[in-house]
Amino acid sequence: MLSQLNLRFHKKLIEALKVRAGRENTSVNALAERFLDDGLKTAATGDGYFQLIADPEATVRQLYRHIILGQTFGTSTPSRDELRFVLVHAREAFLRGQSRLATLPALGTLLDITRDLLSWQVEHDRPVDGHYLKGIFRLAGENWTEEFDAFRAELRPVVDQMYAEHLLRPLESDCFTLADIPDSELAEIFTLTRLKAIFPLILRGLDWSEEKARDLAQELRPVIPAVTETIEAGTLRLGIRIDGQPPGVRPGAWYETPRLHLLITGQDFVVPYGWEVFSELLGLFSLYARFPEALAHGHQGGRVMFSPPGNVSTEGFFGIDGLRIFLPGEAFETLVRELTTRCDEGSLAEALIGLRCLYGDL
Repeated sequence: MLSQLNLRFHKKLIEALKVRAGRENTSVNALAERFLDDGLKTAATGDGYFQLIADPEATVRQLYRHIILGQTFGTSTPSRDELRFVLVHAREAFLRGQSRLATLPALGTLLDITRDLLSWQVEHDRPVDGHYLKGIFRLAGENWTEEFDAFRAELRPVVDQMYAEHLLRPLESDCFTLADIPDSELAEIFTLTRLKAIFPLILRGLDWSEEKARDLAQELRPVIPAVTETIEAGTLRLGIRIDGQPPGVRPGAWYETPRLHLLITGQDFVVPYGWEVFSELLGLFSLYARFPEALAHGHQGGRVMFSPPGNVSTEGFFGIDGLRIFLPGEAFETLVRELTTRCDEGSLAEALIGLRCLYGDL
């Protein structure tokens, strides 16, 4: 059965169509159909973004080549549609799951971008969405840049993921119009270094699966080193093994899909975990190592929780799902110090950066 759509046009438009149809010796319906068909084939404002979200996996591969592998093809900054894709899904990352904490490197980078966009508007006398920015950042609106800097200085070092999402709404909305900013200025704000820092958020915002990460790695073959580390604290041992490429491997050799294995061994148990648990555990311990006062009472996260020594008892403990592991105070602090230190330097740190950009992280 044919589907018919009844349209109503302004009288002047109907008359113009009749005149044009008479000149071309065709019917009004055929002329209108041709105009509509030609018009729909022409890209409209925003069509580029809709094409990106129509196939997010292809978009991620495209961004991975540009941002992570450095295949810029002569352009230092992704297109404005790609930047919009990045910002939308970076905010979405904080809406997935619950009770996670935002690590400051990623959130701080996004707030730096917010600050630079606001500063550009002020310096070039462009309209500022005062009502929105005042509501989000509690600004007075008298001196935008200085007030935003003051807000940043007073922001707690440990931020709940839902509050982090709240802070990123101006970036994801129409508060800042990227089309108004020249390419040269845009490249200075959205540097590749900044984009690399927030790339793991894009994957998390897309609810990136292990299967998609494996497919991405097999297609683009990023070089992520194979690493094995063992951390001991009291009677507990953490074994970290990353499948990757051994040093000195020749081009064209067998490619090992990068993957992380965490093996926790106690006196009477051995439990294996993967990337999701490890990334949350490392994130919590890294925040606690940097800001112990802010997490003096511990935290209950999505799959991982912890309570430092002196909070509930003289012992410290952490938990993964239903498992609880108790350690004497000194052993607990040793575990936190060793895990965060080793993951922040050397080949292990390099491998973890690569894994974050394959599997996603908050």
